[in-house]
Amino acid sequence: MTTFAARKSKTLEKFNQYLQQFPHYTPSIFQDVQPYLFEKTLKTGEFLLQEGRTCRNIAFIEKGLIRLYYLNDGKETTLCFCKENNITTSYSSLITQQASETAIQAVEPTKLIMLSYHTLQKLYGQGLFWQQVGRLETEQEYIRVENHHRFLRNLSAKDRYLQVLENDPTLLQRVPLNYLATYLQMAPETLSRIRKKITRT
Repeated sequence: MTTFAARKSKTLEKFNQYLQQFPHYTPSIFQDVQPYLFEKTLKTGEFLLQEGRTCRNIAFIEKGLIRLYYLNDGKETTLCFCKENNITTSYSSLITQQASETAIQAVEPTKLIMLSYHTLQKLYGQGLFWQQVGRLETEQEYIRVENHHRFLRNLSAKDRYLQVLENDPTLLQRVPLNYLATYLQMAPETLSRIRKKITRT
């Protein structure tokens, strides 16, 4: 891990652009947070957080692809895939500072900009901006989880695949078949058959 304190702000420009979407952003907010940020890189298959560990950071994905998953009767269930220009963390573990039931793993080489839990708590106390970032991101995470549950409950195996194909076709090029199957909640063999049938039509 390498601190960013001595680096030029252009190194963090993607993170700066991400912050600008929130109300009450000012350039000083970006400048003030820079000394607290640090970088982490993950190779394909490496973990940002393993199941059973306590989450102590949030991560902005500058480059790469992350998946969040948990074990259900020993089988992996992928909750979501997080791409560039998004925040990822185990929200329940971060908030409670208890062991996480969710693992966070790199699907491809990934570069992250990290902010610690303790720094985030300090930022919450400094003004409305960071409180809004925390609240809005937590709300979005809740919506993502609810949408995924609905996705699994209401759609057939084929329709799940078709929805991903329609809404995020680039994801299918980046995610290995076995990981995608755990997201769609079907056996890899079933997914392979569905893909072949759709390709023929």
